[in-house]
Amino acid sequence: MTDPSESHLYDEIRALLAPLQDMQRRHQQRIAAHKNADGDVIDEQYAQHEDARHDTAIEASDTLDTVITRLHLLTATPARRAFTVAVTGPGHADGERPWLFVVHATDLNDAHRGLVQLPAFQHWLLDTKTSHDYAVLVPSECHPGTRAPGSYLDLRHEQARILAERSPLPATAAPVQPANPTSRTR
Repeated sequence: MTDPSESHLYDEIRALLAPLQDMQRRHQQRIAAHKNADGDVIDEQYAQHEDARHDTAIEASDTLDTVITRLHLLTATPARRAFTVAVTGPGHADGERPWLFVVHATDLNDAHRGLVQLPAFQHWLLDTKTSHDYAVLVPSECHPGTRAPGSYLDLRHEQARILAERSPLPATAAPVQPANPTSRTR
């Protein structure tokens, strides 16, 4: 992509694609464990093979709603994109850097509202023994986009999963079937 205004879409697609590729590899390995060198299912492992196919299909199906929601967030109006939210945490009084979380948002206020509602953030508060009063937003460290992977806690997938569970996207209308030409009356 040459348009800088669209470069965030490339980053979003890569962030979405990587966990899907990992899931695909895990699924392939799990199913391949029940096949011989020719790729045929080992007779004695047919039941385990079918169980593996069933389990991986369920995980893939459950993941599909989240992926659709993440893609919808990227194309929705107003436009949402990755937004890094910086929050003070343990050690802040001793000069430690703020914690960084990434969510989809339209602006800083939207990002902060979305972050505090996520279970992973609530668990972080419990794990770090930080109360809402001490987890203060650090606006100077917040920004659209992300930094290098691993320097933040990426909560976009959880955010999309929760949004998908709360209000699934409206189903598209079924295509209209053409009339059966043999059923016409004159």
